[in-house]
Amino acid sequence: MSGEISTRRRLSRTSARKSSHRTHAEIKSLLDAISGILAGEQEQITIRHLFYCLVGLGQIEKTERAYHSLCGHLARWRRSGKIPWDAFVDSTRWHLGTDTFDDIDAVLKNTAECYRKNLWAQQPAYVEIWCEKDAISGILNQEASTFGVRVFVCRGFASLSSLYAAAQTFKEATANGKEVFVFYFGDHDPSGLDIDRATKKTLREDFGVEVNFTRASITPAQIKKFNLPTRPTKESNHSKNWRGGDSVEVDTMSSADLKTIVRNCITKHIDQRQWKQLQGVEKNERRQLEIVAGKWRKI
Repeated sequence: MSGEISTRRRLSRTSARKSSHRTHAEIKSLLDAISGILAGEQEQITIRHLFYCLVGLGQIEKTERAYHSLCGHLARWRRSGKIPWDAFVDSTRWHLGTDTFDDIDAVLKNTAECYRKNLWAQQPAYVEIWCEKDAISGILNQEASTFGVRVFVCRGFASLSSLYAAAQTFKEATANGKEVFVFYFGDHDPSGLDIDRATKKTLREDFGVEVNFTRASITPAQIKKFNLPTRPTKESNHSKNWRGGDSVEVDTMSSADLKTIVRNCITKHIDQRQWKQLQGVEKNERRQLEIVAGKWRKI
């Protein structure tokens, strides 16, 4: 009897190992799906964002084991040239240092190319984009930066130091006659929604700042509209009074949809007439800088 049980256990373990291995056709399907996702992206994305896109397509399961398996496949495909090395970005790592230039000519050229006028100077609003995770910060910034709007990454519950610094910025904007708007991108889960509440409470009670703090994503309406993949809500202190059903991570939203939401959040607070006037001024001032750079090169 014990030998029969032992045999069944061996067969069960063998079956489990086989079921976790993909066939050649499944691997090709996964590679094709990844290539299709990357072809539709205009900028680099994080591997975690790709992972959630694949979960949404039903290509892989939403488990850490599946994520690590994906990383292994991507490493092999990047080394073999099937996936470009520069397809992905890791926004959690960066260099610290000071920019340097070979000569004054390079400084002037860089200044002319990078010059951005504060187009919000005469606008009645001050706008910032906040997000819960590093994984989507680059995507949000690609759109927000075109409007000169800053993106702040909370990394979960923001620290008191970072909220104090934000409060000082908001107070200055208010003193200049502007109304402050913060649009937040975070997970639809008990902890994620508690970030909204805790942030507004801290800004108000600790720093005396009232701002228009709005959850831009993820919302219940977006979950339904975009048919976003859900996961069971984890049990925690934050989930005691949770009535929101299954949870949805903000990473599951496509980069195109995230950018559209960012653009809509910002543009509804722009006075287009004043905006276009300052864009014209910016263009002329950049041209003047280019003239100065050109004259210097002739000296």
